[in-house]
Amino acid sequence: MTLTKYVGILASGLALTGAASAQGNNDAMSEMAQIKAELATLKAQNGDNWLTAERADVIKTLVKDVLADSETRTSLQGSGATSGYNNGFFISSADGNFKLQMNVLEQVRWTLNNQPGGNISSTAEASNQWGFENRRTEMTFSGNVVDPSWTYMVRTNYGSSIDPYTATPDVIVLQDAWAAKDFGNGFGLKVGQFKSPFMAESLRNDGAQLSAERSVVDYYFSGGYVQGLALSYSSDQFRATGSYNNGPRGANGGWGATGTESISVAGRAEFKASGSWGQFDSESSAKSDESGLLIGAALQYYNNRNATNQFTSSPASAVYADSRTGIDWTVDATYKSGGMSLSAAFVGAQTTTAQTSTKSDDYGMVVQGGYHFTDSLEAFGRWEWVNVAHAANNVGSPPNSNDATDVNNILTFGVNAYVSTNIKWTTQVGMSLSDMGTAGFSGAGWRADNNTAASDQFNIISQLQVSF
Repeated sequence: MTLTKYVGILASGLALTGAASAQGNNDAMSEMAQIKAELATLKAQNGDNWLTAERADVIKTLVKDVLADSETRTSLQGSGATSGYNNGFFISSADGNFKLQMNVLEQVRWTLNNQPGGNISSTAEASNQWGFENRRTEMTFSGNVVDPSWTYMVRTNYGSSIDPYTATPDVIVLQDAWAAKDFGNGFGLKVGQFKSPFMAESLRNDGAQLSAERSVVDYYFSGGYVQGLALSYSSDQFRATGSYNNGPRGANGGWGATGTESISVAGRAEFKASGSWGQFDSESSAKSDESGLLIGAALQYYNNRNATNQFTSSPASAVYADSRTGIDWTVDATYKSGGMSLSAAFVGAQTTTAQTSTKSDDYGMVVQGGYHFTDSLEAFGRWEWVNVAHAANNVGSPPNSNDATDVNNILTFGVNAYVSTNIKWTTQVGMSLSDMGTAGFSGAGWRADNNTAASDQFNIISQLQVSF
């Protein structure tokens, strides 16, 4: 075999090998084609004498360089970085040590509220008010860094109405902002801003509710978002979380902000008698659900030590202009089986005013249930009871009336139509069997009473929810 043929075969073989290793890499293929074209031109011009040993060494060196470059490009392509959709859009490294996932929740609704005895000449007291609202627009970024044991979450929300989760309406607010470490054997630590480990209804995501909106009981007693740290433990049948934080509904504050002088702790424990933990993340029950029973209890304590502080605390958005101590507690249970869900919660709160030693005791109860007639059609109902006592120096505590104690019963009935797992249409009717008080809960479709007559309100809410 002549030197010409040998070098030609070697160059062609190396070129083909390089092309195979850099499959899909247009740059490498282009370079190979250019080399082959140049070799063919030289051979045509000089015949069998065109290639000297010196030129052969130069060509072999050039081919090796091209192959090395193509292997580098192929290695980068084979890094295994992945992206796609799995309960949210995600980007992940091949080993899973770094992951970013994005989720969106959009709730758009039409609400009508009827308040008997309203003055139609006054907008604030008109008998009927209705309209559309963009109730929630949430964007959530979550995942892990370094390795799967280090997780994080950042969630922002545009909320149209005041509730324990959007303290200021019509602005974009920061809700979740935390980092967590899983130490193994069920133990974990979370630091940042997160929901207080108190009421079960609060802890479920906004898009995982059975009805269009959380109950008024939750509006009153929820600890909302807090800043601090939380230590957790979880096993097959038991889990618990304890938190040291800056007080109920103390989100988005700095260490020198009003309210940071408070001492606040909260703890929740749950026992799973049957079923799986995941099925209790939502208030609904799928037709495929196994039977499951979850029992929970929680306690939170706060001490607002600054007498000049206006501290937003439970129950619901009560603003106090003096030093107060609060002890809140709750017990709850949830049962699910094959499309049927049933839950009940009882909650109490005792607030003590330091200056006068006056105590105020508030109670609430909520019972709700739902049933999937088909995979796409679900009916639900809810009963709420609130008993709120008022002290003379309780500034702004809702609801408020001339009575020493306000008692309210609320009934809600509705239907969920599931277009898909990501799209839900909810239509419900709520009836207040007594006065709502002067606070009102616009996020739940209720107005403050006009105080001109017994105001047994009712509302209609029709909401489209899209989540991914």
